[in-house]
Amino acid sequence: MKKYLFIALSLIVFGCNSSIIDDPSTIISFSIPEPAHVKLSVENSYDTIVAILIDQDMQSGSFNVQFNASDLAEGIYYYTIKMTGQSGNVIQMTKRMLLIK
Repeated sequence: MKKYLFIALSLIVFGCNSSIIDDPSTIISFSIPEPAHVKLSVENSYDTIVAILIDQDMQSGSFNVQFNASDLAEGIYYYTIKMTGQSGNVIQMTKRMLLIK
C-alpha cells in the first residue's frame, strides 16, 4: 500500500502548521468575494496543467474542492485560482504543494 503526503510549502515558509495528509487526495479551500467566473487548475513544475478542477461561473461564498493526486508522480505542484468578477475585477492566487509517495 502506497502512502502519500501533501505538505503546503507556503505554510512552512511562514512558520504555520503544515498540512500533511497520508492520503492521495487533499481539500483546497477558497472564498469568492463576489459572483465570478472561477478557474482552479493544478500545474506541475514544468508549467504543464495536470488538472482543471473548476472552470465555471460561481456565486460568492466559501468552497472546498477535493483534489485526487493518486495518478501523479511525486514532486512540487502549484494550484492557481483565477476569479474574474462581474465588475471586471480579476483576482489570481497561486500556492505550492509537495507530493511525496
